[in-house]
Amino acid sequence: MTVSGMPPGDQLLVSIAEAVRGVLQKGDVLCRLSGDEFLALMRGTPREQAVQRMNTALAALHGVQALSEQADAFSFGVLTPEPNGPARSVAQLLSDVDEKLYEKKRRLHIANAQYALLHSPQRSPSVDFTYDTIYLLDALVQSTDDYVYVCNMKTGVFCYPQAMVDEFDLPGRVIANAAAVWGAKVHPNDKQAFLEANQEITDGRADSHCVEYRACNRHGEWVWMRCRGHLERDAGGEPVLFAGIITNLGKKNKVDHLTGVFNKFEFEHEVRRLLDAQPREGVCVLLFGIDGLKRINGLYNRLFGDEVIRIVCQKLQTLAPPGGTVFRLDGDEFGVVLRGGTLRAVQGYFGAVQQAFSTQQTFDGSKFFCTLSCGCAFAPHDGTTYLGLLKCASSTLDHAKRHGKNRMEVFSSAILGPAERAMELTELLRESIENGCNGFSLHYQPVFSPDGRLCGAEALSRWQCARFGSVPPGEFIALLEKNGMILSFGRWVFRQAVRQCAVFLDEYPAFSMAVNLSCLQLEDPTLVEYLAQTLREEGVSAEHIIVELTESYLAPNLERLSGLLAQMRGLGLRVAMDDFGTGYSSLSVLKHAPVDIVKIDRSFVQGLCGSAFDHSFVHLMVELCHSVGIRVCVEGVETTAELAALQPFGADYLQGFLLGHPEPAARFAPLFL
Repeated sequence: MTVSGMPPGDQLLVSIAEAVRGVLQKGDVLCRLSGDEFLALMRGTPREQAVQRMNTALAALHGVQALSEQADAFSFGVLTPEPNGPARSVAQLLSDVDEKLYEKKRRLHIANAQYALLHSPQRSPSVDFTYDTIYLLDALVQSTDDYVYVCNMKTGVFCYPQAMVDEFDLPGRVIANAAAVWGAKVHPNDKQAFLEANQEITDGRADSHCVEYRACNRHGEWVWMRCRGHLERDAGGEPVLFAGIITNLGKKNKVDHLTGVFNKFEFEHEVRRLLDAQPREGVCVLLFGIDGLKRINGLYNRLFGDEVIRIVCQKLQTLAPPGGTVFRLDGDEFGVVLRGGTLRAVQGYFGAVQQAFSTQQTFDGSKFFCTLSCGCAFAPHDGTTYLGLLKCASSTLDHAKRHGKNRMEVFSSAILGPAERAMELTELLRESIENGCNGFSLHYQPVFSPDGRLCGAEALSRWQCARFGSVPPGEFIALLEKNGMILSFGRWVFRQAVRQCAVFLDEYPAFSMAVNLSCLQLEDPTLVEYLAQTLREEGVSAEHIIVELTESYLAPNLERLSGLLAQMRGLGLRVAMDDFGTGYSSLSVLKHAPVDIVKIDRSFVQGLCGSAFDHSFVHLMVELCHSVGIRVCVEGVETTAELAALQPFGADYLQGFLLGHPEPAARFAPLFL
């Protein structure tokens, strides 16, 4: 094949093909994909041999004298599928080998840039620069999304780009009376500023201007525009040329710079456009979320996490069915819009995505593993507006993540019900917290010694919501923690409990009050200072207050929290480990935890009379705790048989419905004090 007479780019492509073909063996295949990319299939060839052959081809390409400099741009990626690995589709294999090529190109570009930086002279030699001005306007128009315009000031004729003509339905690219034609598109409220800015240029009173205004596009929509221009004068000072850029602010920043796909604003625009068009085949909206990206960021760094986002996006694009468009939304979420997508097609798409992320991935020599969760909603069945569909898909994605991740859920009313309730409760909780925890109250459950003597009480929060009535603590506490309101609420609870403890102490000097602390409160660096300040202001000695922490949080974070617990105990507070036995319980926890009280979970008490294990466990835990100086409270005593079975164990405190239900302060005093 001869390359003489061909353009240099075509010569390089032919030479690459010949160089690669020269290292292939019988049965191998070489084909051109598109543009400057080729695909070579080397059957039964180990990876090391494949790399060696491609390096031989690269060396041969460097040997072509006329192309030696261009040959530096030749890169290749090698992929060797595992013989016993999971089955991969052609699209998946192409995506994987393309990722290998990208890695090598990236390293090559970095190396070339570093070499140029080290070896290039500090100053470039003086050279002449000329160009053909006839092609300048076309080159600028093709290289930007903004609208480049030029005006001949001698004739007053404007030239606009075709994209602007199409977007705003102008009569043509070249317009003689542009002020009247384009001015007619400007919003009436902005027309005065537009005309004044242009008149200053026309009169020669200003050499540049920058003005923002709204213009009506071909769809009848008002979009904000920013027009910047500069006036050039001839040797005699007369205006000869006026040129500049008009930016459609409605389209600005429409591409996500990390992944190269359209961003969330274009996602909204596309969904709205399709819904307005009312296609008979319907529209499907999918939201994908990466499972475990935070873990990957922690394992490597956020830059590596960004590359994971890019890789995920590339695979979503590669595997997308015909008519599917991928968008990057916020954080680790992606939106996919399918016109006419059926449930079967969507399930097939997610199955392919799930398969693609079923094994470890590799980037830049480092391995990582992640899966994707997906929420799916269909229009018009699930919604006829953008916000309605987004709400359905988002709630469904959350549902998929809460129920195991690495799965796709299709929207149903059963999913949105709890999600809507949670959103409404969150806003009502926020309103309550901002109004001094209005609607909240504390109830107090008594704690007794085995001989029936009152020792104190545990403060338990209650919420009477005007919209939903009585909301259980397990529901509203989780929402407070999830939405960052637990710190304010926790402080309110502690102060109310300490204040009530002061009242009870007047009638019963041996009284102690137990208050639960959320794990998020322990992350507050001012917590100990607040506890001490509250005790001083309410006039209560710390020895009468017990702070309770759950074992499931305390045990795995024991080393990190030991200093904080020591500070609390230094104030005189006692520390209790709640729900013991349900999470991370081990003998080492009892040995090393700086706690004063262990509260054995009620699940062991329920089986006390029928389970030899529960009976032995409770008995053993009481003895072990006592051996290291820790007192024991047994929770959940609800029957006389359970109470009788506990008597020989020698527990220090007992708590449960048999002995007393949680009561408001007004009822607690006459019942128990």
